[in-house]
Amino acid sequence: MRAVAKVNLYLKVLRRREDGFHELRTLFVPLSEPADEVTCRWTGEPGIRVSSDQPELPRDLDNLAGQAAARYAALAGLEPTWNFHIVKRIPMTAGLGGGSSDAAAALRLLQERYRALPAAQLAALALELGSDVPFFLAPRPAWAEGRGERLTPLDLELPPLSLLLINPRFPVRAGWAYARLAEARKSDDPAGPERLLAALRTRDPDAIGGALHNDLGFALYDKFPILRLLRDFLRSHGAAGVEISGSGPTLFALCRTPEHRAQLRNELAEAFPVDLFDAEL
Repeated sequence: MRAVAKVNLYLKVLRRREDGFHELRTLFVPLSEPADEVTCRWTGEPGIRVSSDQPELPRDLDNLAGQAAARYAALAGLEPTWNFHIVKRIPMTAGLGGGSSDAAAALRLLQERYRALPAAQLAALALELGSDVPFFLAPRPAWAEGRGERLTPLDLELPPLSLLLINPRFPVRAGWAYARLAEARKSDDPAGPERLLAALRTRDPDAIGGALHNDLGFALYDKFPILRLLRDFLRSHGAAGVEISGSGPTLFALCRTPEHRAQLRNELAEAFPVDLFDAEL
């Protein structure tokens, strides 16, 4: 099963909640690539195992997909005999939702086989695992509120847009980014979502690029100068917009055409030691 990545075209942190999480308003958009592949073998041997083609990926119950399977088994009253394998293509701790997507894929595989949980209970289980896991149960463009679990499908068709993802080859933990939000936060922009929606309706890359926003980006740009260098390089080479996805550090550049993206990819590869991925909206 494909476990897709996501970007946040808009991410506003509204407040810190009493439960320690943050109240968000964000626009999740699933990507064509990169995507992991999650499979499950029903072995007959008791237990839950998670392996990967990437040796650094946590295994078994240390992996979020394994934890998802364990909770599914407990709620459904099943004796697990499951071996999951993840072919990893989404960079880890990169703001692209890879771990959450893998966990959701594990839940989807189990639900397809057993049909043991009602949709509401499956969504509640997903939220226990992570704020964006519910989105990956049925990934499609959607506004997310609350911790990210209150999903409203986008009521317009996204224009075909070419993205270039730029991962600087170091991880950033979401908790780090949120912990540094207060010192870097800018004033509220209540018209931001409407401005982005209006830009998407025009299908104008410059308008869309100008409406991209991520509250968490300010702390990341301050802490990691390489992200500012990459952003400025992309803008100076014609990107219609550049923003950090989620808690970073992956940047996405809105390119004007697939040919422009190919040119940017070549220029970046010569100038910076980064990992690059083509993606489509």
